[in-house]
Amino acid sequence: MMCIECAHPVTSLYTEYSSNNIRLTACPNCNKFADKYIEHDSIIIFIDLVLIKPQVYRHLAFNRLSISPHLHSNVRRIFVLITLFDVYLTWARVEKEALRGGNGATEADKRILQFPVLGQYLFFLVYCLTETIVTHLVLRFFSRFVVDQKPKEARPYEPNTVTIALLISSATKLFPMLMIIWSYDIPAAAKAVGWAVNVSTIEALNIVLMCGRTKACLLMCVAVMARRAVVRLLVWLWVGNEGIGVIRDEWHAIRSILGK
Repeated sequence: MMCIECAHPVTSLYTEYSSNNIRLTACPNCNKFADKYIEHDSIIIFIDLVLIKPQVYRHLAFNRLSISPHLHSNVRRIFVLITLFDVYLTWARVEKEALRGGNGATEADKRILQFPVLGQYLFFLVYCLTETIVTHLVLRFFSRFVVDQKPKEARPYEPNTVTIALLISSATKLFPMLMIIWSYDIPAAAKAVGWAVNVSTIEALNIVLMCGRTKACLLMCVAVMARRAVVRLLVWLWVGNEGIGVIRDEWHAIRSILGK
């Protein structure tokens, strides 16, 4: 646990006198409430999260969602929800760019859209999961070297803390829910959401690791390069000149068996 204002470690966040009576703990370093968000509604927390306030990131990453060595159940739910929205947004973007033609859609994208609907969904699901997992693994690995440069008393880092920070910084991916109400340019929206997530991730790393924006940007650049390399390999294996024939043959074999 830590003070969300100055990041100073604290032993407790509040004192409970009864079920409806608690008193927030004052930080011995800055004399402010150690965690004011304990008494705030979820909507306030979400708004401050969108505004990338350091206090709300510390509240979620250190005081609320990291109370056990395992990932909190809410973190796992956020991961599933964000992945499903990411699959939808990526799939819709590729379809839109393929319909428009031009330089937006690659040859691999056109080949993917030749698969049956189930095959397309499986591809984009694996694609988005691969992007997320590679990003998390790379950042979790390299974050240790950034934290090891700090004194022991200034190391609030836990392996799951980076994962929690990355997931809550990806909340911007939920904004495409507005497409249910308003229709807008999906490829442009996907790019805007991607840039917003990258900016939020850099700020989240800076807040959680206390490493400065320069090191956070370097960490993000390494993660992006690793993610692109692995994703390109995945696309080549899935829809490459050699792989696409095998996948099509297997699909036709399954269809013929089911047809019989």
